[in-house]
Amino acid sequence: MSIFTLENIYKAYLDCRENKRKTANALKFEYDLEENLLKLQKELADGTYRPGRSICFAVSEPTPREIFAADFRDRVVHHLLVREINEIGERNFICDSFACRKEKGTHKAVERLKMFSRKVSQNHKKEAFFAQLDISGFFMSIDKNILYEILKKMILKQNKKEQWKKEVLRLGKIIIFYDPTTNYIIKGDQKLLESIPPRKSLFHAGKNKGLPIGNYSSQFFGNLYLNELDQFAKRKLQAKYYLRYVDDFVLLNQNKEILEQQKEKIREFLKKELKLNFSENKCKINNIEKGIDFLGFFIKPWYSLIRKRVVKSFKIKKELIKKNCGFKDKKELIKEISVMNSYCGHSNHGNSYNLRKKIFGDLLQFRPEFVSVRDFEILGMGEGEFSR
Repeated sequence: MSIFTLENIYKAYLDCRENKRKTANALKFEYDLEENLLKLQKELADGTYRPGRSICFAVSEPTPREIFAADFRDRVVHHLLVREINEIGERNFICDSFACRKEKGTHKAVERLKMFSRKVSQNHKKEAFFAQLDISGFFMSIDKNILYEILKKMILKQNKKEQWKKEVLRLGKIIIFYDPTTNYIIKGDQKLLESIPPRKSLFHAGKNKGLPIGNYSSQFFGNLYLNELDQFAKRKLQAKYYLRYVDDFVLLNQNKEILEQQKEKIREFLKKELKLNFSENKCKINNIEKGIDFLGFFIKPWYSLIRKRVVKSFKIKKELIKKNCGFKDKKELIKEISVMNSYCGHSNHGNSYNLRKKIFGDLLQFRPEFVSVRDFEILGMGEGEFSR
């Protein structure tokens, strides 16, 4: 059976609209849903589908990045493809790859690294070291020809009908090799966009290089591409304590020389097999007692602290809420509190009680309806002006 059935496309549409339903493009697509789905199905089935115009903009947090957001219609297609191949990818991915996967994420990666730190040092009785390695401009450096060959190799191994393999590879090829810099509009702060370094921009990536940050499919393809590294580290290097989050990966060992050797072998593998290079200024080998700066935390053998950059953002958000305390827009205030609580949720995974107590204490002085929930874990709203 074809993957381009109306049922499959509709399921992909439901997945796609989950967090995008109120956007203008999503509403436009939904306004004439049946006709749009039927038209998309026809184009996919007869091979005439081509991606449309993207929106290009820049974000400043956590670091300046260039984003290419695909049209809603194209996002549906991305979901359609990933729905077909995600489970296959999951069977191939290692346990300790944590980015953009169900039941994984940053906090699971941090907890795993803490556990590795305890194990490799035998509960901090033995000296141990870590190698933290980072890839320079990862998404912009992905070689599309190599990526497609990795996808092709995985798909052809499946015990599936030839029609399924042919359609998956055809659609995968369209998405992988599409260049959004040929059809886009710019939105947002253009000066911020122009400040993006060339190594982080698709405009400077070169022919058949780079995947757009912001596309759902790019998340899966990024994991698929670096799964080659994961397999090399685990199978060839026999790295027992290895984990990766996107292009930031860590190895631990009691022997510093082994880590030095593994670093050089990984450097050679990345350059030869994936055409990737280290971001040298972000690569380090050090004693675990010095602390590992990883995913917004500074991890030491006995505790973990929130990075200064995250603490600064936390405090900026607090000051913004204080500044807007005079406004009587409940919805806006609740929105600000939800953002504040996302920082709380992050900080709860580290040793941050005193920090949260100080920030909450400051806020509680400004609004009587603010309350501390579960001993400074969450900021809530009790009875007060807004509850009347």
